[in-house]
Amino acid sequence: MLRLILGVVLGVLVGMVVTGVVEGMGHTIFPPPPGVDLTDPAQLSTVMSKIPLEAKVAVLLAWFLGVLAGASTGNLVAGRRAWAGRIVALALFAFSAWTMWMIPHPLWFMASAPVFALLAAFAAERAFGRPRA
Repeated sequence: MLRLILGVVLGVLVGMVVTGVVEGMGHTIFPPPPGVDLTDPAQLSTVMSKIPLEAKVAVLLAWFLGVLAGASTGNLVAGRRAWAGRIVALALFAFSAWTMWMIPHPLWFMASAPVFALLAAFAAERAFGRPRA
């Protein structure tokens, strides 16, 4: 049980770090429009329509890689128990759902985010969630 808890905690941390690093790289490549205060929720909701498609895809990629890395870490630390990766994937998706709720995103983005999270969780489970025979 301790390995499962440790796997979940470390998996969430790894997932958040990977997501942050990849999002940061995306924001570096595709910076927000000049003069936008990224700490102001009102400005964030209006700027979403001005952000290029590539920047939004970079965020989806960051969320996918974050769930993949986090769920994989959780599974491996927990002794290849798939429940750790599933819990990590659910927690990381909850964070992304909260982000989409706080900052309005396009409909295609909100429909794609759960699909990418599920694909990443499935890949992590197939790779590291089951003991190999």
